[in-house]
Amino acid sequence: MLSFILVVLTGFLVGAINGMAGGASIISYPVMLALGLHPLDATVTNALGTSSANFFAIPRGQRAVKNLIRSYRTLIVISVVGSLIGTALLLSFPPQVFERIVPFLVLGATLTMLLPAKPKVGRRNEVIEIAGIAASGLYCGYFGPGQGVMVVASLARNPKGNAEAMNAAKNIIVGVTSLAADFIYLFSGRAHWIPVLALFIGSSFGGTLGGKWATRMSPVFYKVLVMTVGFGASIWLFFRYFF
Repeated sequence: MLSFILVVLTGFLVGAINGMAGGASIISYPVMLALGLHPLDATVTNALGTSSANFFAIPRGQRAVKNLIRSYRTLIVISVVGSLIGTALLLSFPPQVFERIVPFLVLGATLTMLLPAKPKVGRRNEVIEIAGIAASGLYCGYFGPGQGVMVVASLARNPKGNAEAMNAAKNIIVGVTSLAADFIYLFSGRAHWIPVLALFIGSSFGGTLGGKWATRMSPVFYKVLVMTVGFGASIWLFFRYFF
């Protein structure tokens, strides 16, 4: 019971941060490993449990959501296709391969916090935006934690509105992309449903509040929190699988 409550609280923290910015599922992934889950099972469980955050963080205005979907529909499709490819790769390779790759994935997800996000407009940045979204979708299907930060960094290259609109667009893109991957994960046999439920409950409430607090969180605090957990988990995983 205590572990269930702790996972719910972890989900709440992840949901709140994902709703505001993104990348926080790097916090819950080590928690899944600490519960004794295999890295591949932890990835699937973490993805299913935290995917609700972005949906609950989406603005409630029906017209606003429709306008965002219309503006970003091409990027949404590209991200979903990438996600399906990534999911197929994850479930096709032997688990032993994933064990060797996962420390680098966690480290890479953590380093996405350092990606510059200075808005620029131009054809070159449109290409970079499309490539970044495609890569983030592929990454979402194969691993997941850190995708939100990758999406924000890509969207900021070619902004279509203010920061609040861009954050909402990020939540829609990540939410729909995660939903596509989760549909396949449901039938993978790799999900552990009690942790999924605990994370889902926590991240749903956290995502709801995170969407409202999107402009209030200190970027410095957010980066320090996620990077501290991410680097710590990376070091632990490198020692676990390579030493």
